[in-house]
This record gives sequence, structure tokens and C-alpha cells, in this order.
Amino acid sequence: MAWRFLEKTAEYGTQSKQNAQKRKIIRLLFHHKELSIPELCQFLELSVPTGTKLVEEFEELNMLVKAGKRESSGGRRPVTYALNSNMGYVIGIELLLRSFKLNIVNLQREVVYEYESDAFDIADKDAAFRFLLNIVPEIVGSRNIPQEKILGIGIGITGRVNHKKGISYSYLHFEHPLTEYLQAEWGVPVFIDNDTHLLAWGENSFGAAQNKENVICVNLNRGLAVSLISNGKLHSGHSGFAGEFGHIFAADNNRLCVCGKKGCLETIVSGLALETAYTAQTGQVLPYKKILALAEKGQFNSAEILNNMGEQLGRSLAVLIDLLNPELVVLGGGFIPVMESMRYAIIRGISMHSLPQLASDCEIKVSTLGDNAGMLGAFAMVFEQVLSP
Repeated sequence: MAWRFLEKTAEYGTQSKQNAQKRKIIRLLFHHKELSIPELCQFLELSVPTGTKLVEEFEELNMLVKAGKRESSGGRRPVTYALNSNMGYVIGIELLLRSFKLNIVNLQREVVYEYESDAFDIADKDAAFRFLLNIVPEIVGSRNIPQEKILGIGIGITGRVNHKKGISYSYLHFEHPLTEYLQAEWGVPVFIDNDTHLLAWGENSFGAAQNKENVICVNLNRGLAVSLISNGKLHSGHSGFAGEFGHIFAADNNRLCVCGKKGCLETIVSGLALETAYTAQTGQVLPYKKILALAEKGQFNSAEILNNMGEQLGRSLAVLIDLLNPELVVLGGGFIPVMESMRYAIIRGISMHSLPQLASDCEIKVSTLGDNAGMLGAFAMVFEQVLSP
């Protein structure tokens, strides 16, 4: 079997070392898409003959293909190699409060299938779990993807999740870890994490946080959370729950938050807060994404609401900036369509409440990955776990 080198053993020796090197090559090519043998050897600190031998073995298994040639200032142009896109697939899933999203990508990170549904309620535990169990084999079967070609499934779940234990505490919480049930049902490796942590994983792997050491990633959707990258690594906290930014006290407004407490930042900065403001202004009830779509078309005057929301978010981010001294804040989540316009209000709020030198040393960027950062993070998580040395 082509993927046999994924099997990790406790044995130490030449074969074990080569398998670890092969796993690293797959990870590198998944992230960089194509590399030459000298580039691979530089990343892996291998001699060119050793790197060449490993690449040739992959070619014999039809796992690598020649992708092109690098530009050269002199001499022969080096050949670049890429993963054979049809040799494996990764499934990413997002489970949010009222939406379900599933993507399948090949080894070139090309999306071969997308599915999305708003007819999903994660709070309805039994129905949500049955839907999740059934939809994956149904979709995989409809695409005629052999099970052995699925490297793994990465799932981002809203709420509190312990990635290491595979347990979701806020939703789909059972006697045993959620990953145990899913792996037994689907027969492939399954990994879960909080949706905001995966957003940061996506930014760290493919987006604005690449090659950055200290970053705050903001996930503004129906709720609000952040994920922290510290010294180049995702900071999950002792229990895996770090980043519940939406539930810090920020407003003496007596509004009840979804968490059961009053005055949370999420009651004034979130999709839920936008829905409340829209209903108060129009008397109509709409989900926040539809409100944002109306605002984009000029059919709803949201400027004042979004400006106030942005400034409030900036004020609270100022506290994190003063505490953590990040080099970058990435703004992402479902508010991406209006985030560029909100960015100025956010910067204003930060400038008013953060120490000047800390604020000036921190760049504020809107995610270039759009609403896909969390899904890309799910793919990166699978590769990190399955292909770890």
C-alpha cells in the first residue's frame, strides 16, 4: 500500500527514519504545493543523494509527479515535484451553531467537493450527531472515493473542545470522546478542535500569520472568539479552551449572553448582536449573514452599527495587545464581507485604549483567506497529526 509509511512504530532504524522523512516530505509538499529536490533537502537537512532517492521511491509509487522547473540564474533549471492529487484526500468539516460545512480536498489542496447546510442545529444533540454520522459516508460514497485514500477528517466545532482528548464539551458531548465514536463509525483517523483554533491554524499554515511568532486571530461570526499564536505555536491553554474572548466582561448592559452571564463582549460585538440591532431597527428577524448581505447591497444602513461594533471590539483588543504584545492581529470569520470597513473603527478603538508603542508595533490585517481559514486549518490539522514525525 502506498501510504504504508504513515504507520508509526516504536522501532528505531533506517526504515523508521526513512518513513519519518517521507512523512515530512508529504507535509512540505502539501503546504508548498511544489518543491525541487534541493529545496526539499534544505528543509529536511538531507544530502541531495538521500533526497533524490526518497523522491524516486515516491515516483515509483506514483505519489509524486513532476510539476515544472524553477527559474535558474545559470546551469540546469531544477525540476519541481508535487503530490499526485488523486492519491489521497482530506475531509474538513465545520460544525457551527446553525450551519454545517464539509469540503473534500485532494493532495493539491484543490476542493473536489463542497457541501453546506443552514438546516443544522448543533444544540439538537441527537439529530446533529445522526446527521454527522450519516452525511460523511453518504458523500464519500457518492464521490466514489476509496476509504483507504482518505488520510483523515478534521472537524472544527464551536464551543469548548479539548483537541488532545478528542472531547467536545459544549456540544456533542458523550460518555466517551467524540473522536472515538466517529473513528469507529467511519474507519479513518478523526481529529477535532475548536473552530477558532482551526481558523488560527489555517492562518498560521497558509495565511497572514505564516512565519509570524506572536499573533491574535479574531473570529467574528455569530459569536466572538480569538486564538493566540505564541512563539510560532498555537496556544490552546491548560484545558484546550483558551480564546473565549467573547465572554470577557465588557458592557454593563444587563443583556443575557448565550453563556448564561450578563455583560459579555459577545452581547455587543457578534452576529447575534447584529441580529438584535437589526430587529430593533426594522422589526424583522434575519440571520446575521443575510443582514450583512443586505448591507453590502446598500439595502440596510448598517454603518453606525458596524462602526460602534468595531470600536467596541478595538477597545477590548487593546487589552490583549497591552498584555501580549503581538506583532499582528488577523481579523476573520463570517464578518469578512464588511471587515475592511470595520477595520478602521477597530484601529480607532485600539488606538484610544492601548499603549501607543504597543499599538504601533502591532499590524491589523483582514484575513486574505476569507471564510475558508477554518476549513484550511482543519486540513492542516489532519496533515500535522497524521504525518507527524
